[in-house]
Amino acid sequence: MSEERWVEVAALEALPPGRVLAVEVNGRRIALVHWRGGIYALEGVCPHQGGPLSEGELWGDGLECPWHHFRYDPATGRNVFPANVYPDDLPGLAAQLRPVATYRVRVRDGRIEVCLTGANR
Repeated sequence: MSEERWVEVAALEALPPGRVLAVEVNGRRIALVHWRGGIYALEGVCPHQGGPLSEGELWGDGLECPWHHFRYDPATGRNVFPANVYPDDLPGLAAQLRPVATYRVRVRDGRIEVCLTGANR
């Protein structure tokens, strides 16, 4: 089992409630999100066509990619739109609607840290 690797990515004050902050850590683009009282970190690239999810905005039920409006739940990484309007039996869309990776987050001494080991999908 590998040791956890936490990396400081931003000051908490740089991420007000309802906002998104793009950070890059070891070549990974990550979207930090302050949403519904929690701080979340998720993969910053949209699986649909590689759009900059980390430059998206919080809208309705999730983080929306600025390119084609695909939306993801910041807590789980699950696609919430357009997955909710397509039938489950369209295998051609499965890769585009896959969840994005999420990372564990902690706040210590006013600094946001992300755990780079054990990302969830």
